[in-house]
Amino acid sequence: MSLPTPRVGFSNERTARGDVDLTIEQLCNLDSAPAFVRRGQDVEEALNRLHGHCRRVRAEMLEMVHLRLRQWAAVAVGPDDWSDRFDGPVAPLWSLANAPTEALWADRPASTRRRRAVARDLIGSLTRFNRRWSRHVEELNLDPINTRIEAYNRYYLIEKELLMGSARLASHFFRVHPLLRGEHLLERHPLLPMLQARG
Repeated sequence: MSLPTPRVGFSNERTARGDVDLTIEQLCNLDSAPAFVRRGQDVEEALNRLHGHCRRVRAEMLEMVHLRLRQWAAVAVGPDDWSDRFDGPVAPLWSLANAPTEALWADRPASTRRRRAVARDLIGSLTRFNRRWSRHVEELNLDPINTRIEAYNRYYLIEKELLMGSARLASHFFRVHPLLRGEHLLERHPLLPMLQARG
């Protein structure tokens, strides 16, 4: 979610003629940035902290999935060797789980019993990850960041118009930010697709 970076001036008459034209970056370099700039920065920083937290926690929860993927690679001869154990390919999970891509595939398939056991463990890890990650996202307190977003939506244009003296110029590039929900986080930090056992 990126915030607008319009070009703004201090006078509607002079800005309309292009005589005064300061960018947001220039305004931020002033001793005290305008209130609407600080408000946008506050939302941006809060979102960055939240997404950083999600990336770290999700990566920790994915460690067992990574282990199970390596175990599967050790009993399969390549990314296309899956149809006897799963209802879909395993290979897409490497990128979706941010797992190391240098899988060491086996020279020949392992025994049916061993492949069945490893496949069962992988499916179990996917199930546990999705359950744990869903619960973590559901339990996140998004009220503080949504309070910032609400304030941004409510006051950004007012504060900017007061500075610029023009509602039309103040609204340039502005868009209302939707309140953050758990489903928005899952879109950016997704669950993993489930595989079903075959045979």
